[in-house]
Amino acid sequence: MMALIEYYGKALTKGKFTLVSFALQPLSFIFIVYVVSGGRFLDRALAGAIVSFITGVGIADLSIELVGMKARSKFYDVVMSLPGGNWRKALGISIGMSIPALPYVTLLFFLLSWRLGLRAIPGIMFGIVSLWLWSAGIGFFMGVKIREPLTVMRFSNLTVTALTVFPPVYYPNSVLPEKLAAVMNLLPTVSAARLMTGESGSAFLISIFWAVFGVFLLLKFRGLEG
Repeated sequence: MMALIEYYGKALTKGKFTLVSFALQPLSFIFIVYVVSGGRFLDRALAGAIVSFITGVGIADLSIELVGMKARSKFYDVVMSLPGGNWRKALGISIGMSIPALPYVTLLFFLLSWRLGLRAIPGIMFGIVSLWLWSAGIGFFMGVKIREPLTVMRFSNLTVTALTVFPPVYYPNSVLPEKLAAVMNLLPTVSAARLMTGESGSAFLISIFWAVFGVFLLLKFRGLEG
């Protein structure tokens, strides 16, 4: 597991502009939301960027790597021949693929904690953990079930955009009609963003549900073979 984490960490952070290009979209959205709202929605924009980083590495990057790994059959054979159980390899790949997001998530975590106060830290941490479990589970589901690299690239990008750009992730639910906001609250990305900005109650319960669902998928596809 540690070998896989080290491999992906080095491979994904190598290159002068790799981390900058990786963060371009979430940081752009923070700027746009800050300017358009006159700074009123900055907390939600910071939480939205954390959600985007975690969802991106879980659903998009992880699923694309898993499908690509099978296409590169020699590398797949090397991974499968490593010592240790398949669930440890699956966990190593999941954590390794998340390393590029770690510096940004850490920075945004401290910024949001500084703005909202110490009492917000448990909600932020639980939102991050529950969303990571869910997104890694979905990433494994798509990576195991989809066979064509182009198909998984298009479908994962569509899924990430649909779950992070249009719903109230970067902006508060209050700007939407009440009934539409109630439906959007059921999304894992929206419930995580709500938790990180201090909302509890239904957001906490919804996040628990999606985290358990993600763990179920991780356990189901830990064999990496479907």
